[in-house]
Amino acid sequence: MRIGMAVSRGEWLRIAFTAFLTWLLQRLWNRLLRRNKNIADQQQWDARVDLDNIQACLLSSVNLSKCGRIEKRTIMTKKLSDIFVNEYVRNMVLEAAAKTTNENPFVVSFLRREDRWNVLVAAQNHLSSVFGPYHLFSNQVSSYESCWYVFTLVGVRTSASGRFFITPQHPVKEQNDIGVLRIRLVMMEEQELRRICCGEIADTEGMFSDRHRSRWFVMQRFAEMFEKQIFRVTKEQQQNPKPFDVRTQSWGFNLCGTAKRTKEEAAQDERRISHDERAESKELPSELDCFLRIHVPVPLLKETNIVGPQEVVLYE
Repeated sequence: MRIGMAVSRGEWLRIAFTAFLTWLLQRLWNRLLRRNKNIADQQQWDARVDLDNIQACLLSSVNLSKCGRIEKRTIMTKKLSDIFVNEYVRNMVLEAAAKTTNENPFVVSFLRREDRWNVLVAAQNHLSSVFGPYHLFSNQVSSYESCWYVFTLVGVRTSASGRFFITPQHPVKEQNDIGVLRIRLVMMEEQELRRICCGEIADTEGMFSDRHRSRWFVMQRFAEMFEKQIFRVTKEQQQNPKPFDVRTQSWGFNLCGTAKRTKEEAAQDERRISHDERAESKELPSELDCFLRIHVPVPLLKETNIVGPQEVVLYE
């Protein structure tokens, strides 16, 4: 009995020591992980890098002719993991973003053709939800204006200078005057893009700052990609006597910039597509199929006031 009690006591001490050692090692490990994360977060903050979040923004040239400004308005910000839940897709987007340059800032152009539509649709779902109340409104009241926008993913930072606190008389220090590196959902009005393509909206003599000049460059590159896409998917409509005019060229049945074709139509297109186009569609980066269109029904307040609110019946 005494030997059994002695063994039990020794066994208890061994278990207690093992448990304490495991607890201590776990605490040390967690502390090391927190320390490494804090160091990584500080390094990303100092380097102005934020790849964990995605920002959707609207670029507009409304003040370009007046004061050389390209306005950027944030529509939403979300975790990148919320937009792209699948880790494989998320890493694929991050790898493509790492390949972007100032000359080619479009993330989707570095993705495989078979992945582009699904990546853009995943982003489109969240972007469209921002305008959800507008769609509910337009479904009940006919007083709205139908507007089309286009969007794509951009993966470069705006490194040009020109940031300030409230007024240009209080500029940001030179070492801090740099944009944050993050993936952005850049959105533009389609009619505005068409006017840039045809030259109706053009650069003025002087931009407000280099920062706005870099935004204008993104808009110009977006317009070039837009014109190339609409010309490609509407070739059949261009066989009429009227010349191609990007200002008025309709997408036809290609409302999203691409068309679902029958096998016979696909075979005909395959025979018609030139060797250069076929090579461009396979090589990366490629600027084909790099954006999607999104419909926004904008309420017309004047007509809404005339229509007036409808009575709500709570009980019958």
